[in-house]
Amino acid sequence: MRSWQKLLALTGVVALTGCPYTEGCEAAAIATGDASTADVNQPDGGNDAGDDDSAIPLGPILPNCGGLVTKCNNESCCEADNVPGGTFNRINDPGFPATVSGFRLDRYEVVVARFRSFVNAGFGTKKNPPAPGSGAHPNIPDSGWKAEFNAQLQESKEDLVSALQCDTQLYDAYSEIPGKNDTLPMNCATVAEAMAFCSWDGGRLPTETEWNYAAAGGDEQRVFPWGGATIDKTFVNFGCQSGASVADPGAPLCAFKDYTPVGVHPTGRGRWGHHDLAGNVWERTWDFVVNPFRLATCNDCADLEENPAGRGIRGGSLNWGKDYQRTNDRTGVNSEPLATRTNTVGFRCARATK
Repeated sequence: MRSWQKLLALTGVVALTGCPYTEGCEAAAIATGDASTADVNQPDGGNDAGDDDSAIPLGPILPNCGGLVTKCNNESCCEADNVPGGTFNRINDPGFPATVSGFRLDRYEVVVARFRSFVNAGFGTKKNPPAPGSGAHPNIPDSGWKAEFNAQLQESKEDLVSALQCDTQLYDAYSEIPGKNDTLPMNCATVAEAMAFCSWDGGRLPTETEWNYAAAGGDEQRVFPWGGATIDKTFVNFGCQSGASVADPGAPLCAFKDYTPVGVHPTGRGRWGHHDLAGNVWERTWDFVVNPFRLATCNDCADLEENPAGRGIRGGSLNWGKDYQRTNDRTGVNSEPLATRTNTVGFRCARATK
């Protein structure tokens, strides 16, 4: 287990119209009985179907996927599973306990098809940014969108489409063509754009603590999301090397075929049914706890202070080695500024349970 000193040292290194930056579509869908947008999802418990989460309020499926025909693992790419609240140790270290309230987390990383709907709806640019305060954590004051974040967005839809093609040589995922790369995890989106998408989609980016809680299976403190202490390609997409990644010795160079659709490793699901919490692409979070001791008392906490480390990315990716797929991995590569684009970083959204 890494010590906190090592952690600190390493830190330096839908429908096309959508629901514009509000959660109101969810309530409206329920009121009108629109089954395509208001169906509720009872979690199947992932690899732990016996877990009792019947007391958790169920929330509606995302409002902006009513017209999305793309399927992930033979089901809607927009499924979201409830994560029951509880207490656990951040980065599997008893020195950093945390209590997390129940929330929903997208079952799959946001795929290209979903993000295309967002782009085509005209959102996520300086011309149409999120409303101040949107996408906030319900229990964390001042955690929503701020007007100064608008400067991190592209000027127009055309500029955004161009920027999303940050890697045309290897991991060229985003496409304006329906049906092309639809179920690949969306990459090359900045923290600000990911937050704008989640806000538009009635949710928010998860905090680093929430993401860690879901990946570690809460108080089960899992080494890997699927619960075992061993790792191979039956559980997770990893094992190649590209760019400056730290892959395992002997790893072959990555090719585009190594960038796989979401949900193709069902045995690697987390405790509450979430796919790809390790490997494939890193996942963005809304904060980065530079010094874990600053949050020694952590109840629905997030470190929202501005710092050079930026915002957190967790979960490892296809081109990083075994150790980086662990739920407690938190090395110097695990943060990025709001405007950074990375070809192997994606995200998923969190949202309220009711």
